[in-house]
Amino acid sequence: MLLKACINGAREPGDHSALPLTAQECARDAAACVAAGAGAIHLHPRDGHGRETLDPVVVDAAVEAVRDAAGVPVGVSTGAWIEPQLTSRVAAVHRWAEPDFASVNLSEEGALEVMAALVDRGIEVEAGLASTEDVERLVSAGWPRGCCGG
Repeated sequence: MLLKACINGAREPGDHSALPLTAQECARDAAACVAAGAGAIHLHPRDGHGRETLDPVVVDAAVEAVRDAAGVPVGVSTGAWIEPQLTSRVAAVHRWAEPDFASVNLSEEGALEVMAALVDRGIEVEAGLASTEDVERLVSAGWPRGCCGG
């Protein structure tokens, strides 16, 4: 069994006093999660204002800091709420170098394009399936090639 810790999620700055926002805070919390038994880390990288971002510089720095501190695979989100413009989301993913995996919600517009961009970069896909329709969409598109565990 793989225990994966999501250390900050889509929460807003101020939602909780212990919410890790910086790469260093995420690294500290990730190391604690691994010490408690987690085998992978999922995080939502933040810019200097605490906003979620897909910016390759921020994403790669956060993933590298967390991996260095925790020593386990590190993944990120590709949520459409982070970058609503599909072409910008795909372009950002095409410039990532560090994530080991990334979650893609199949219910979101452009999910298959985002998944293809991840596979092009050698980043495993963590398929977010919220309904039977999402599962059907994934299977009919010929996945899980490149999906975590696939």
